[in-house]
Amino acid sequence: MTLVSVLADIYEIRQWNADGLPRDAVSIENAVLVTKGRRWPLMIDPQEQANRWIRNREALNKLKIIKLSNSNFLRTLEACIIAGLPVLMEDVGEALDPALEPVLLKQTFIQVTFFYYN
Repeated sequence: MTLVSVLADIYEIRQWNADGLPRDAVSIENAVLVTKGRRWPLMIDPQEQANRWIRNREALNKLKIIKLSNSNFLRTLEACIIAGLPVLMEDVGEALDPALEPVLLKQTFIQVTFFYYN
């Protein structure tokens, strides 16, 4: 029994491959971790294989691609979290903006504003 056989089925793996995921065992194991894990994945991707796979996989879900160098990345990220849209952050580098900590730790919530009237 393997991680892949327990957490993924052949049809899901075939769809991943159709979306551009390489067919090697390491890529498939990493895809299982990305799709089944509870935490947001941080992918070191020098060949941009994971980037292409995520772009193809989430294209129909209105994937938003942002870079930390964009001046409005936090607003875009917040809007995507509120709307439940997927986000791909590119060119993250070694140092993360401290404002990302609650997002990476999944410590986000939506505060509902109530309107009262007489």
